[in-house]
Amino acid sequence: MIFGAGYYYLIEPQTIGHDTRYNMYIFWLPTIIGVLALAIYRRRFLTNQFSINKGAVLWTAMILLYLVEGFMVSYLSFGQVSKISWDILNERVCRENKTETFTFDVTEFNRWRSPSVNFRFNGKLERIYLPYSAIKEYKDEDPKDYELTLEVNKGIWNFYKLKSWELTRK
Repeated sequence: MIFGAGYYYLIEPQTIGHDTRYNMYIFWLPTIIGVLALAIYRRRFLTNQFSINKGAVLWTAMILLYLVEGFMVSYLSFGQVSKISWDILNERVCRENKTETFTFDVTEFNRWRSPSVNFRFNGKLERIYLPYSAIKEYKDEDPKDYELTLEVNKGIWNFYKLKSWELTRK
């Protein structure tokens, strides 16, 4: 978990874009494979637990508890490896492509937990995270008065890696 948090906050590149293949192949498939691998690895423990305890309510609670535990462990192991591998491959593809510039209307300035600028890209809500010092000056501003210009490199499955950003008044 510490490794995953370190990667997320220190190394992971900012990207924009959506694709259902990403959710399927990078998140769900590795996580489900991990849950199955964990269930096979712990099959004796699980059969002992389910044979000792009787009752539908207890069984339901145990199933839910072990599934949640399995998903967490699986995502933190299999899912993180898959995500990091995808990020490395996407980085290589981005290096080979030209830099593109897009301009978006800002929909919201988020100044609280994770300071960010929200906008719409290909019909979906996107955000880029910024340091609080960069966004605090827009505290009392109307986001509709601003445009966000992004320089990005196209990667895999219509994901774009962020190179630079600029906020300007319309």
